Formats: sequence, C-alpha cells, structure tokens
Amino acid sequence: MDATTNLDLPVEPPVNIETAPPFEFNWDRIRSSPAFMPSVLLAVALLAAFWPFVNRLPGIWFGDDGYLSHGILVPFISGYVIYRWWPSLSKTKVNPSYVALVPFLAVLWVTRAAIVNQVDQLTSLCMVFAILFGVAFIAGWKWMLRVTLPTLYLAFAFPIWNMAITYYTNPLQTASTKVAIKMLEVTGFHPFPQGDTIYLNNFNLLVGVPCSGLKLVLALYAFTIFFAMVAKLKLWANFVLIAVIPLPLALFINGLRIMMIGVVGNQWGNDAGHKFHDYSGYIALVICFVILFKFARWLGWKD
Repeated sequence: MDATTNLDLPVEPPVNIETAPPFEFNWDRIRSSPAFMPSVLLAVALLAAFWPFVNRLPGIWFGDDGYLSHGILVPFISGYVIYRWWPSLSKTKVNPSYVALVPFLAVLWVTRAAIVNQVDQLTSLCMVFAILFGVAFIAGWKWMLRVTLPTLYLAFAFPIWNMAITYYTNPLQTASTKVAIKMLEVTGFHPFPQGDTIYLNNFNLLVGVPCSGLKLVLALYAFTIFFAMVAKLKLWANFVLIAVIPLPLALFINGLRIMMIGVVGNQWGNDAGHKFHDYSGYIALVICFVILFKFARWLGWKD
C-alpha cells in the first residue's frame, strides 16, 4: 500500500474539552460585601485591644529559649486554609447576629484584666474567642462555625501551651536522650550516659531542656493539623496523620539531631558541636516537614 494513501482521508476536528476555570478571589465582590467594612473595623478594634500582647509576640517567637519559633508562620497558614476553603465559604449567607456582641464584649472585658496582669494563656484564649464571636457578630453563626478550625489553629502561635510544656518537657528530654544514645551505639560510638549528659571520647553532650524535643513536637503538630485541614483525607487517614505519626517522628528526628551534635563535637571539636547545635534545630524542622508531607501524600493527599 502506498504510504501517502491516508493523506486523502478527512481530518476530524479536535475535540473541544471544556475545563473549569481556576479559582480566583473576586476582590470586587468581597469589597462590595456588606460584611467587608465591618470586618476591617473588627480587625482594627481587635488589634488595638490586644496590642500589648501582639507587640510581645515577636519576642516570644524568636526568643532563644522559646517553644514557638514556628509561630510566625501560623497566621499565614491559617489565612491560606481560609483561601483554600473560600469556594465553599463564600457560599455561606452573611447573616449578622447582634446577640454575639454580648460574649464578644465579655471576652474583651476579661482580656483587659489578662493583659494588665500579663496572663498570656488567658490572653491567648481571649484573642481566639474574640475573633470567633466577632465573626458571628458581623457575618453570623454559620460563618463562625465554618472558620472555627482555622481560627483555633492560631493557638499554635500563642503562648497557650505552658502547662503542657511544664508537664511533658522532662519525659521527652529523657526519651530523646535514650534515642540519641541508641543511635550513637548503632553507629559505632561508645557513649557513657550519666543523667542528661552523654559523655563521648572528645565531647560531653548535655541534653538540656531546649533539646527535649518539645519545640519540635509543637511545630510538627502545627504542620500536621495544617495538612489535615487542606488534604481532604479520609477519616482513618486523618487519624493516622494526627494521632500516630507526629510524636514518634519528632522523637526520632530529635534523637538524630542530638546524635549528630555529639558526632560533630566529638570529631571536630567543642566549638563545632556548639555551632551545629545552634542551627540544627531548623534542619530538623525542615526534615520533619518533608517527611510529614510525604506521609500525607502516601495517605491520599492528591493536590
């Protein structure tokens, strides 16, 4: 058969497959909403009411001995969750509830006493609930319920975990030390533990409170909850992601970090060990984030 024979056959036109347009914020529609200006006024009012507390947050986030170094990311993550949910949220009818003004003002009254006495845990709770009741006042109870999770998520940026920090620091410190010792033994070192100190041939590694791993645990749970809110996983997958993975992963990575500090200090000297200690926490956090992301993908996150 002549190879050019098929050139005479009619050519079918390409099939036109319509695709849904990508979602975009309609800013004109948002600005024209009856809830827009009240929301701006609410944000200004809350900022003014909580300013002494808000002004101290950078010091809490970036303090050398703080547990909330991830806190700066939390408001942006919360906003991103609302952005991801917006196609559904925007369909919720705006129906202001003036009844919500009563608990809103009550929360602000408690806030004043909490700020004056610098009770950070109570101030943190007040800020979260003030936002929720403010949303109910401006847009209605349905809106408040729809944004409850990303609003409660803000607690990961606030010093609301003091009781948990006090209770769990020592157990995590002990567990991380044991994991690090076992890793050192597996890799051929001969650590000699005594209390919270691990003695190596050329380096003494003190596993202090900042190395307990609780900072990593809090950050890891913050990332886990974020993944659960946006990944649209099945119920069992969310349970595995939240209840099963974070704590063992944090203990393993923190133990690995402590082990690496000991190896660096033993092989390259005391100064090298302390320098590695200073920035290894950020390395551990990035590693945990990547591993957690891989787990979320494995559990069914397709986006």
